[in-house]
Amino acid sequence: MAEKGTSISLHEKLDGNEPSTPPSPSQDAAVLSQDLKFEKRVLRKIDIRLLPILGALYTIAMVDRSNISVARISGLDEDVGLAKGDRASVALLVFFIGYMLFELPSNMVIHRVGAANWLALIVFAWGLVSMGIGFLNNWVALAVLRSFLGVFEAGFYPGCVYLISSWYKRYEVQKRLATFFMTGSALSAFANIFALALIQIAKAPGTNYKGWRWIYIIEGVMTCVAAVIAWFVIVDFPDSHRNKFLTAEEAAFVKARLAQDRGSEEREKVTWAIFVETITDWKVWSFALMYSAGAVGVYAFLFFLPLILRNGMGYSQELAFVLSAPPALFSVVEGMFISWLADKMHLRGLFVIVQGLVAIIGLCMTGFVDQPVPRYIGTFLGEAGVNGLVVTTLAWQANNLRGDARRACATAVMIAISGLGGIYSSLVFRQQDAPDYVPGIIAVMAICIAAVVAACISIVLLRWENKRADEGKKIIDDRLTEFRYTI
Repeated sequence: MAEKGTSISLHEKLDGNEPSTPPSPSQDAAVLSQDLKFEKRVLRKIDIRLLPILGALYTIAMVDRSNISVARISGLDEDVGLAKGDRASVALLVFFIGYMLFELPSNMVIHRVGAANWLALIVFAWGLVSMGIGFLNNWVALAVLRSFLGVFEAGFYPGCVYLISSWYKRYEVQKRLATFFMTGSALSAFANIFALALIQIAKAPGTNYKGWRWIYIIEGVMTCVAAVIAWFVIVDFPDSHRNKFLTAEEAAFVKARLAQDRGSEEREKVTWAIFVETITDWKVWSFALMYSAGAVGVYAFLFFLPLILRNGMGYSQELAFVLSAPPALFSVVEGMFISWLADKMHLRGLFVIVQGLVAIIGLCMTGFVDQPVPRYIGTFLGEAGVNGLVVTTLAWQANNLRGDARRACATAVMIAISGLGGIYSSLVFRQQDAPDYVPGIIAVMAICIAAVVAACISIVLLRWENKRADEGKKIIDDRLTEFRYTI
């Protein structure tokens, strides 16, 4: 090893080599500056190639699964008989059945097929399904097509989370996950305004289709086009030979810095043995509960905010479209700030608690205040809190699970369980509780409270595990003995 007072180039550290003679202080500063510039350049290259395309596709996914809310106030309910009984709840929840069942199988094959091939294929498939919804005439057909939509969308989100977390070190990942997730939240916030423009097509002379049909048809075509573009842009996992956007030196550097952060991790095949080992880990279920709380809130705002604004707060159809965007945009600003702060402080659990409390306060204002303006302000806090729960929990889990295969399984399990959150939000926001949906809002608050409790318990248990490791009573991971859980 180098003696005290000398420095080793970051390239040489990561490659396991040392210089033949110690550098002078001026050389040391120059080498360090050069290495840091090289690292920043490589990370920026990865960021630009990876995050914008995945964020854009996630925006499309969010829009295609949630545009039923704006379609319902644009004539869908009347044309297919959706407002009768529990039909609306059924049409919403069937999406999540396939979404839950196919997430783990998707993460088991994405490495073999290749991220670009797999993600582009499933995006193109659900684009065709979304387009087909624009031509149906009854609610049963709507429910069937939404179930297929869930099957095809199932592999996208966990695949993206798995791919992103594979490229970055532990305390770099939350900012990237937040960028990916919040890009979807920010851009999809404008989807309702875009939908308002699309329904104007129905007013053109000679047009036989109503406005809600144009929402599905145009957006479905756009999804298919985006899938074709994505096939050329999406990168693969760091260990893949398919990545041509990095030079050989840059690719080796990325692998080495990841190994330095996580220990020497070889690409592992996802097996049922690893899956069973993963699901018997209490941390996976704790993170799944916290994540599901965020997912419940996200789906509640996606599916029902336009309806609450239109029917519960008394705004016009046009204002209901427009006013659904600002809360989502606020959640992006708040979530990005929280993510930057969490990465800087190397903390996760504290911010899960904070975001859960923000969500609870916002939901209380939305559900129990009488005046429209304070209720609307509550939607800002509520949406910011639930979105923040999602990204912070994703990063917390990614930091604390060792092994490529375990992360793939745990990510799929966590997001699959969040599908229960989608079913939960679909069932608790019942048609008979319109226009304010107070029982549904209370149900979302309840699971947010459970998430805060789970975060508190997890902090205590992880701190205890770290203390035992510090005292030599336990080795958390024998491949990297100095590894400690992120609190």
